[in-house]
Amino acid sequence: MPFPVRRTQTLLLVSCALGALLVPAAAQDAIVLDTVTLQGAGAGTGTDGTLAADSALVVPKQSATSTKGAGSRLESPQPVSVIGQDQLELRNVQSVDEAVRYSSGVQGQKFGNNNRLDWFNIRGFPANEDGLYLDGLALFSTAFATWQVDPVLLERVEVLKGPASVLYGGSSPGGLVNLVSKRPTTTPQGSVEVGVNEYGQVYTALDSSGPLGDDDIWTYRLNAKLFGGDFYADEGDEFRGLIAPTLTYQPDAQTSFTLYGSYQRDDSNNVPGFLPYVGTVVPASYGKIDRKLFTSDTTIDTFERDQTMIGYEFEHSFNETFTVRQKARYAHLDSTYELAYGNGYVTPGGSELARIHFRTDPTADTVTIDNQVEALFATGAIDHKLLAGLDYRYYKLDQTQAVSAWNGPGGLGMPLDVLNPNYGVGQPPLGAPYIDNAQTLNQTGLYIQDQMRADKLVVTLNARYDFLNTELDNRIGTDAEDDEGAFSGRAGVAYLFDNGLTPYATYSRFFTPVLGIDAAGTPFESGDGDQYEAGIKYQPTGFDGFFTASVFDLTRGNVLTNDVVGNNPFQQVQTGEIQSQGFELEGTVGLGNGFSLLAAYTKFDLEVTESSDVDLGKVPVAIPEEFASLWLDYAFQSDALTGLRLGGGLRWNGESYADKANTLEVPDYTVVDASISYEKANWKGQLNASNLFDKKAVSSCQDANSCFYNEPRKVTASLTYSW
Repeated sequence: MPFPVRRTQTLLLVSCALGALLVPAAAQDAIVLDTVTLQGAGAGTGTDGTLAADSALVVPKQSATSTKGAGSRLESPQPVSVIGQDQLELRNVQSVDEAVRYSSGVQGQKFGNNNRLDWFNIRGFPANEDGLYLDGLALFSTAFATWQVDPVLLERVEVLKGPASVLYGGSSPGGLVNLVSKRPTTTPQGSVEVGVNEYGQVYTALDSSGPLGDDDIWTYRLNAKLFGGDFYADEGDEFRGLIAPTLTYQPDAQTSFTLYGSYQRDDSNNVPGFLPYVGTVVPASYGKIDRKLFTSDTTIDTFERDQTMIGYEFEHSFNETFTVRQKARYAHLDSTYELAYGNGYVTPGGSELARIHFRTDPTADTVTIDNQVEALFATGAIDHKLLAGLDYRYYKLDQTQAVSAWNGPGGLGMPLDVLNPNYGVGQPPLGAPYIDNAQTLNQTGLYIQDQMRADKLVVTLNARYDFLNTELDNRIGTDAEDDEGAFSGRAGVAYLFDNGLTPYATYSRFFTPVLGIDAAGTPFESGDGDQYEAGIKYQPTGFDGFFTASVFDLTRGNVLTNDVVGNNPFQQVQTGEIQSQGFELEGTVGLGNGFSLLAAYTKFDLEVTESSDVDLGKVPVAIPEEFASLWLDYAFQSDALTGLRLGGGLRWNGESYADKANTLEVPDYTVVDASISYEKANWKGQLNASNLFDKKAVSSCQDANSCFYNEPRKVTASLTYSW
């Protein structure tokens, strides 16, 4: 659709204003970027960042996500947040949605703490299902078959803001989270870490790497973790065990082959949630519900998951011009998810929570393959980095979903008195499944990218076409099959001034596959849309830092929502269109004298622009339009205190809505995080506190009967021995 003049003017005015603010600070000597190659070593080794002067903070300057290859964040046509190993360790990150807490544009843990999956929105759109990638290959999920990668396996987390289907195939319009795995190192190294938090959960983690034999041709890495214990709720516990071996064969500098695998077992109860708006956001007649209230029932509550992955990465450079790469992975998941979840009060003004007894047992299989050819060459004064590829994605979900057929005082389950909970009373038996099917997605994509540089001007052009086939084998209804094609495109331009200032602008078209059928048995169409973006990146020369400011206008069509109009909450319809306009600001900087800073601010203007429901013209539920974060870190400089490091952070979450009509508001809140560590020789002791002052607030509400508290204070002590 044509881009409105008002939005074009807004983008230009904000970009000019940002330039006026940053140019005086940037008027320094010319910057020369070092050539950096992304490998398996950690962020602290200089492979994806630079250690800030007189600071303990790594300022990442490189990214592998926005162009499917190692490159400068300045030259990238889209903004990328990089959470390196330094930050993961500093904050003792235990989940991916914890990792993104201090990044702009990303709302992590929007439904509070969850042990089943990592929740995150990017630029106002959910991205946990179609925006999660591991080493550049999709971990697509739908329904309740959810992948979860433990940070103990990760070298860093990269968050690409804005559409990315032009390189990765169908994905979230807001962007994607690419998890970069740890890889074998040629230098022997390793660590053993043990930790315990205030809930009584204990963990131990192993990371060992190095060469096999006297040369560096064969190298290995082994990561493992055991985690378990009670969590903060009145009932329930958690267990996770995982192991991930990796082997690399590199006979020369031109060729490498890496084989990896992982197995993860999760067995836990479900965390609290699905609470009514009255009693959480606003007081009920009895006050507010305890955040520790376990809302399920111990007789049936189960979450189990077995997750297995095996894959390889191959790369060979024929010469200085041509390089070929291939990545492939197979992943399998078996899960059982059963609980009794809240569905409002049995009677208005009472204290009994109506509950629904629900069970699903999904099995998922996915195969992803990406083949690439890269060519580096010049035509006259223009240097080209040409990337062409063919990738394939297969995804199959086999599932049943069922609820209790009983319709007593508690609806589809036995009620729970929130003032006097009685667990172990049992739940009525499940009825016949209302979903019993197998869904299959086959997606083949052809893509090409040309990143052209003429002196300081960088132009990036992308095109991609995907062939999609979706099938539904419906065991209790009508089968369905659909074939469609989808085009994605991107055009970006950036200019690298000598003072480190880089203005850029990008236009993107995208699509994202949508599995399932509507009530009439018709397969859903893919979501699609476009985005306009402009901004400024700044890599200063007088001190170590990286800043990004951007404005964007993003529109997505064919959005899925529950069929409220048809009064059928277990069916979905594609209601129309959502628009997200916004401003993002993010900075990572070494301030000198041991101080370093992370800062992020996000402001959205979200609107449902097409719908037949009451949400037309409203803000989508559960999404704050404004949030910010700030982290200050200090590494002591005196000889007597060398190795001591202090850190503290603020996270502010803005207001959101609990209903489509935007009549129920969820207030904003602020939490404080803190960290203290001491490192000497091979030992490191650390104490972390998340939500230090135990601020009790509602993270968001999916509707008036489904509100979720934020995670309570969690203090974790850990001890690490490294070699």
